Amino acid sequence: MEFWLAAMAASLALNGLLFRRVRARTRQVSQLSREATVRGDRHRTDGEALRQARAELESFKRESQLELQRGEMRYRALAENSPVGIWHLGRDGRTIHLNPAMSDFLELDSPAELIGSDQLYEEFFTAESVQTIRREGSRRWAGQRSHYEVEVVGRYGRRTRMIVYGSPIQDEQGNLESVMGTFVDITERKREEEALRRSEERMRVAAECGNDLIYDWDMASGVLEWFGPIDERLGYKHGEIERTLDGWEALLHPDDRLGVTAAIERHQRARTPFVAEYRVRCQDGSWRVWRDQGTAIWDANGVAMKWIGAVSDVTEARRSEEALRIKDDQLRQSQKLEAVGRLAGGIAHDFNNLLAAIMGYCELMQLRLEPGHPVRREVTEILNGSERAAALIRQLLAFSRQEIPQPKVIQPNYVIGSMEHMLRHLLEENIELTLSLDPEAGQVRMDPVQLEQVIMNLVVNARDAMPDGGALAVSTGNVELNGDIPGAYGRVHAGPHLRISVADSGQGIGTDDLPHIFDPFFTTKGKGEGPKGRSGSGLGLSTVYGIITQNSGCVLVETEVDKGSVFSCYLPISVEEPEEETEVKKALRSSSIVPKTVLVVEDDDEVRGIVRELLSRQGFMVLEARQGREALSLAEKYPQPVHLLLTDVVMPGMGGQELADAMGRIMPSLRVLFMSGYTQDVVFRQEVSEGGRAFIQKPFTLSALEGKIREALV
Repeated sequence: MEFWLAAMAASLALNGLLFRRVRARTRQVSQLSREATVRGDRHRTDGEALRQARAELESFKRESQLELQRGEMRYRALAENSPVGIWHLGRDGRTIHLNPAMSDFLELDSPAELIGSDQLYEEFFTAESVQTIRREGSRRWAGQRSHYEVEVVGRYGRRTRMIVYGSPIQDEQGNLESVMGTFVDITERKREEEALRRSEERMRVAAECGNDLIYDWDMASGVLEWFGPIDERLGYKHGEIERTLDGWEALLHPDDRLGVTAAIERHQRARTPFVAEYRVRCQDGSWRVWRDQGTAIWDANGVAMKWIGAVSDVTEARRSEEALRIKDDQLRQSQKLEAVGRLAGGIAHDFNNLLAAIMGYCELMQLRLEPGHPVRREVTEILNGSERAAALIRQLLAFSRQEIPQPKVIQPNYVIGSMEHMLRHLLEENIELTLSLDPEAGQVRMDPVQLEQVIMNLVVNARDAMPDGGALAVSTGNVELNGDIPGAYGRVHAGPHLRISVADSGQGIGTDDLPHIFDPFFTTKGKGEGPKGRSGSGLGLSTVYGIITQNSGCVLVETEVDKGSVFSCYLPISVEEPEEETEVKKALRSSSIVPKTVLVVEDDDEVRGIVRELLSRQGFMVLEARQGREALSLAEKYPQPVHLLLTDVVMPGMGGQELADAMGRIMPSLRVLFMSGYTQDVVFRQEVSEGGRAFIQKPFTLSALEGKIREALV
């Protein structure tokens, strides 16, 4: 557009110059002709000079005329092909000339429709534009150039916003002859300006009402202008935050300033995207997390002059992400435990059968050997090793929630207090043990053996964290949970809970190890690196986690390197009445065995053999079978009543539960005691946990089997 305006201006200027040159030369020749005539009248001797001057004038006129024609052709070509509208008006307001572009703006079929017609220009403008033209017309009629905006209305109503550049045209005497108007279409520019204005208005409203704060930093003066209620967002009074770079820096967390400054410098130097997160101080001293995205604006010399950006408050988002990360870690932990649980369950059944046979034969050997026999010591060691192996399997099943617990309502203070003597034997002399048991501590429903496992594992973990000695405290207390404990492992339920805490003054847990402390087989102690050369199995804390979560609780770990750790277990308080052992059961445990008939069903020959031997030595009449159908056939043919069915749960063909149901139909008074090294039957485990099934876990000792049989026969 600028090219066309410049080209037409140059063409008009050239035509005007040529025209002035012709007129000046004509005036010179006319003067010379008058002078020659005067001289001719006087002297009659200058005729030749006059003819020569007239000849030169005619030649110059012809050349000038040709040049004017060429200039007019150039001007016409420019005018006819220009996208800029050209409208030549006489003093009376009628059209002298109109180029095609202007004809299109007026929605005419051709410029000829308006040239020489009586139609005035006012018909093609809005009323407001007509007033503007008339106001500016006085300047043009005075011979001054002017420019202004108007709105052209075409024949069919199309409106076009335009800038008019008006130029007066004068005659030879300098009188205003006509006006030439150049019309430039600015409709699109106006639309863009309006769109920009609306965008800026939306940005202002969004900044004031939305979550983002927009800022404009003048890097030369340091003035920092904010669009949005920055003071109110941070709890300050309006205008309390200084609108300068220093005022903004005063809000930054000291630990974040260096990183933000480095990011700003990097953006100015390498023009890499600027995105930064940092903390800003609120009026009450708390901190909010801001995400800042901005860019510098450089001048022609590459110097950053301004900085435009926006900040978003992402505090809640980061808190949610952290909570999600913790939940994700807990999910992965649960998946790991589930995987190891499947592995443990796969080996538990067969391994416990082997241990049951080994422990049973060891007990038989102890019964047969005299107290001073030299082999008795070795047999005792074999039995102790088997018990440790059985405990390891129980730990694997416990933390993976595969163990069959036998819960009841207990008072944890009583269980922990009864363990004090044993706990002190576990600790070194340079570790001071303190029990702080709240007498008002509530009761819980869980297997007391599992609670002992939890306390034992936490105390051993604390002991190993203090190789040079220290303080160890076990405490209990009641707490009311609202359904959320940040950082807790396991599901947190709202309501009253019992808190059991084990605190030590040991080495603490590093940030790298903390996410893995409940991982199965994870240990920070290598072989022989523990106190007195002990090695960590990596199952202690995993067992704690498994037992606590199995009983609808959670575990919270608070630790600091070189200052110690606190493990707090939260268990729901039970409002049920404690289950006291009946006098009948106590009497049965101490009474002599009344001869009874026991049908032992076990697919493992060694386990069945050792159970038969143990029961026979106690005076029982023992029938045995390898599987369910064989046992059912034997019971139907046996002439005497069968008092107790002692059956394995998992067997080929007919399982233990199916066998018990079938025999119960033909012997309604039959008592049943289940035994198993491991079962995947969730329903069966639930029934055992609720007391609906008599059950003994393999491997078992002779005394434990005796006690369970007595209970089953009550």
